[in-house]
Amino acid sequence: MKSHLNGLAVLAYLVFSLGMAMSFRGTTILSVRKAFPVDTVDLDSTRIGIRTVASGENAVWEMVWGPDNHIWFTDQDGKVSRLNPETGTINEILQIKDYYRKRLGLMSMVLHPDWKKHPHVFINYSHIRSDSTIVSKLVRYTYDGRILKDPALLYEIPGYLGHNGSRLVISKDKKILWATGDLKQKETIHNPKFTNGKVLRLNLDGTIPADNPYPGSPAWSMGFRVPQGLTYTATGNLFIAEHGDATDDEVNLVTKAGHYGWPYVAGFCDLTEEQAYCTKITTIMPVKAWTPTIAPAGMDYYNGNITEWKNALLLSTLKDQSLRILHLDAAGTNVVGEDIMFSKQFGRLRDVCVSPSGDIYLATSNRDWNPPANFPIAEDDRIIRISRIGSIPGGTAKKVAANGPAAETGATLYTNFCESCHKPDGRGVPGSFPSLVGSARLAGKKDRLVAMLLKGGQAASGEAMPSFRFLSDAQLSQLAAHVKSRFAPQLPAITGEDFREARKTAD
Repeated sequence: MKSHLNGLAVLAYLVFSLGMAMSFRGTTILSVRKAFPVDTVDLDSTRIGIRTVASGENAVWEMVWGPDNHIWFTDQDGKVSRLNPETGTINEILQIKDYYRKRLGLMSMVLHPDWKKHPHVFINYSHIRSDSTIVSKLVRYTYDGRILKDPALLYEIPGYLGHNGSRLVISKDKKILWATGDLKQKETIHNPKFTNGKVLRLNLDGTIPADNPYPGSPAWSMGFRVPQGLTYTATGNLFIAEHGDATDDEVNLVTKAGHYGWPYVAGFCDLTEEQAYCTKITTIMPVKAWTPTIAPAGMDYYNGNITEWKNALLLSTLKDQSLRILHLDAAGTNVVGEDIMFSKQFGRLRDVCVSPSGDIYLATSNRDWNPPANFPIAEDDRIIRISRIGSIPGGTAKKVAANGPAAETGATLYTNFCESCHKPDGRGVPGSFPSLVGSARLAGKKDRLVAMLLKGGQAASGEAMPSFRFLSDAQLSQLAAHVKSRFAPQLPAITGEDFREARKTAD
């Protein structure tokens, strides 16, 4: 691929209308007078343009293409807006009052497929009750041409500070499919009486369909950790993307009554204990898995006019800060190739949306609770358009190969497995992930530190550090040496032999 994202800026600008804000009948119309340059990237036979079409947003979670040729989008502070991608005009059409944002807030949204008869919008958001119980609500609103009104609670499930999921889609047979997180309650994920760690299936009125696999339960499939991507392909296949723990982010093909393994299986059944589980329980393997993890988020199917990306899943990522193009086979059931685009260019990418014309929109999430290094920038959060702007003479339309892995060192191990939580400077995220700089915990006895790396640990905030026992003894000693040299000189030296001995006891 010949990339000119930084070097080939063309002087093409979108000039928005006069800068002003007006409010009437509960609707806020914002127009921003700002010129955004168009950058270009050359694929093999297609030249694409990249342009910001909205800026100054606050942790956009969901984007859907509306019946009015606008992008309807949510942000975590309880707001739903409509964006005209041609003019940049943004209309605020809903401000939810009872959302609860501590990491999450307003999340997923989907529009009724029969819009002319039923101008309904289905929204999922977090709410905290007076007794401090957190729940996750599915609420239907009605659009009157100006605002969303008449909220009707369709379904309510337990929630949490994180690990809620979520995404919503509507199937061709007009059922709501709702991807939910495990809520860190692993023992109930494979029990259809509970709603966590599943894809739920509901009628559009919130009732449970009679043909669900578990009578009286909304559960459709189960065994997911933290899904944030859910989309149908042109052939009607449903794919889900989910966060792994320390390893194995996954994309799976969702089937009725399917079991997907978590927490007993991460990724493929390749460990001894996983193989034992898979011999007893039929477990569906992912079509794609990543270690190191990339933190997959929103996902959409693409079959538009960018030739190189036709018949592919477009997957936005948070930790990796890239757009993944997952090429499907002709049947649309398997991932047969992967391209990686825009790595570290825009920061965290929470969602992706495809227009009927083949344009692609990315939403950044740099003003959420866990911003990456060097973000947010002044323009964040942004909605960015990627569109075909021409062909390349003599292009071959071959697929772009992903770069190979970097040489492994303590620094790369830290980047791959620790940096998204503890940050490049080792100072973590206050209230969530502890700082490694001057940490009293790291100054403890050597055997305690070794045990934490092999077994995991618990931060004061309640966040759990995963086990890194999947790394080799040599890798763990490299990682410990890097942390010691960069952040914690008080950390005792730990060798591969220390981990070998500790494994004997643990096993």
